[in-house]
Amino acid sequence: MVRHPIADASATVAGVTVPLRTTIDAPSIVASSMAAPDLQLRPISAYQAKPGDTIVTIAVKAGISIDTVLQLNQLSSTSLTPGQRLLIPPVDGTLVPIDSNQSLSALAQTFRVDPEVLREVNGLHPADKLPDNLFIPAVNTDQIAPAPAVAPGDPSTGRERVVRFRWPTQGTITQYFWQYHPGLDIANEVGTPEVAADGGKVVWAGWGDYGIYVEIDHGNGFQTIYAHMSKVLVSNGQTVTKGQLIGLMGATGRATGPHLHFEIRYQGVPQNPLDLLS
Repeated sequence: MVRHPIADASATVAGVTVPLRTTIDAPSIVASSMAAPDLQLRPISAYQAKPGDTIVTIAVKAGISIDTVLQLNQLSSTSLTPGQRLLIPPVDGTLVPIDSNQSLSALAQTFRVDPEVLREVNGLHPADKLPDNLFIPAVNTDQIAPAPAVAPGDPSTGRERVVRFRWPTQGTITQYFWQYHPGLDIANEVGTPEVAADGGKVVWAGWGDYGIYVEIDHGNGFQTIYAHMSKVLVSNGQTVTKGQLIGLMGATGRATGPHLHFEIRYQGVPQNPLDLLS
């Protein structure tokens, strides 16, 4: 069972403590709808802090979350020094380290984001080499097309690639899977239903490192974790079916707002949920 997550509300990148995206406020939910491929986004802009500015006031004026500003600028405090330079994105999202040798189209497919949206928000021209870090805009789960069916994997890999999981809730993806964040953060209102992504046995239902959370063992090497609930609706040892209601969204534990932190693990190793959800 998972009792000590790789990362949740914060992580260390290049020696800097970086608060990760764990919440999204009402203005940000509205703004994130701009990430749809039929709308244009302005590039990330630079802002020079003025006397009296704080991360909070700047985030409110920009219509984005405090956490997005902190994470993008690799800051651990909401205080600012006059003249300090900040990067301000047009919508909420995640700054993700990437392999600059990858193509933009491949990265867009990985994060289920339109490539032109990635190009626009990161201020990239077609001939530009990709930077070491790419800003991935938040997207609504209902904007993501179902993953295509995959052929059975090579048994020697030890992973059944035909396994598919259903989306455990609805909302806005505010933090993606990456090196320092082993799952997806999906934000919505407190009390939003959360369901089992596949059938299995509940091996944890209660308070732990993830606040109030549920962990399900699916009996095929896979486990799923549903963190920061406001209420659990299943019990330890209970068998659940795919799509069964297991709890309600909350902000318990290390969370600054209501969201589901969702993980898929195979033999204890975190997997990118976007590769396995349909």
